[in-house]
Formats: sequence, C-alpha cells, structure tokens
Amino acid sequence: MRINKNAFTLAEVLITIGIIGIVAAMTIPALLVQNRERENTAKLKKAYSSMAQAITRATTDFGTPDFWELTAKDSDVGAENIVKILSPYFNVNKMCSSDLNCWPDTTTKKLNLDTDDNFKTNTKYAAFTTNEGSHYAFNVENPKCEAVFGTTKALKNVCATFTVDVNGSKNPNQFGYDIFRFYITKYGLQPYGLEKDTSYTFKDNCTKGADGYGCTAWVVFKANMDYLHCNDLEWDGKSRCSGLDNLKYNSGL
Repeated sequence: MRINKNAFTLAEVLITIGIIGIVAAMTIPALLVQNRERENTAKLKKAYSSMAQAITRATTDFGTPDFWELTAKDSDVGAENIVKILSPYFNVNKMCSSDLNCWPDTTTKKLNLDTDDNFKTNTKYAAFTTNEGSHYAFNVENPKCEAVFGTTKALKNVCATFTVDVNGSKNPNQFGYDIFRFYITKYGLQPYGLEKDTSYTFKDNCTKGADGYGCTAWVVFKANMDYLHCNDLEWDGKSRCSGLDNLKYNSGL
C-alpha cells in the first residue's frame, strides 16, 4: 500500500522565510520606537508625580520656595539649597555638588540636534541622581519667586527650574526625548510647554526644528511623543500622528 506524504518543498520554505523577514523588517523598527517612547513617557510621568509630591511636602515643612534661601539667579549656593531641601523626599543614589560630578561629561542636544549644555561643568546647577536611574539638575531663576514665564498665577511666580534626564547617562541625552524641564513656582510644579506658557511654547519649542524645551507638558498630559514624527499636533486639536510609516529606529539612541 502506497502512502502519500505531503511536505513543503525547499523553495516554498525559502519563500515563506523571506516573507516573514520582510514583514519583520517593516514592523519591528516601528515597535522598537514605540516601546522606547512609551518607556520615556512613563519615566517622565513618574518624575513629574514624584517631584510634585516632594515640592508639596517641602512647602509644608519649609514654606514656599521663596523661603528656601535661593540667594540669587543662577546661584550655585541657591541651587544646592534646593537639592538639600528636596532630596530627602527621593530615593537618592548620589548627591552632586555644583560641579555635577554625577552627570556624564557630555554636551546635551536640543531636539533639532544643536548642542545645548554640559550639566557636569556648568556651576549654576546642583543635582542628584535616584535609584531609578534618573538625573535631576536644579537652577535658581528668582529667589523671590517673581520670574514670569506665562500668564497663569503659577507661571508669574517662578522660583527655579529643574531638568530631568529620565534615563540617566544613556543616550541620546536630548531635550524632548529623554531630557525635560519644569518650573518650580511659588504655587507648585509646572512643566515647560503648557498652553499658558509664553516663554517655551509647544508650538514653537517642540518641533523637530526647535530646541525641544516646550515638549514636557505634552508628554505629561498627552502621554505620547508623537511630535517626533509629525508637525501638525495641537493642544486643542490633533494629538496623535497617523500611522507608523515615519517611525524610524535609531540603534544609537
């Protein structure tokens, strides 16, 4: 009795493998991009929540930031006083003096890839790192909390700013991607790029051709980084890009 056995030919197997390879090449890069952006978004939202709670607790314990001995604009002593007051509310891995010896000795990049600042060597900052791997750097704007950056009560009473690198020393060390900025005001924490922020707006400071300073509020409240992939997003309009065609994976990030 003859038994017929069905099997794939070598040609059919190779064709199938080739199709799988093509599909993988088309989809995996986009998935890697999405996953990395989701990770940074989650880390930023956690940093925002942790710092907001820390400032609330510090205000209860020490008063509003105008009582934190901020000294003067860009004062290294004032920045170190901020660190001394806020760091006890975090799981701090390392404290930094004004030479920021816990930050990498590298120049950060703007969203448009222009060079920005080297936090390690800029003495106007003081900083700490957390056990979660994030780096925080603080800078005094106005010791009386009278600096104006927008039209709301809080943004008319800015005391200091802080910059967070959500993934620490890992690349790309770029604003709008893994580095973000916040205002410390007399009335609590405010992210850069809010609708009422007149100094660093989402429209002008969060496009691929801009510095990236105005991206923070978008990531915190819209929970995405789609501004990296399209230029027509608006606070009161479109909040996500369409499709994944323009998501490109960069293994150097």
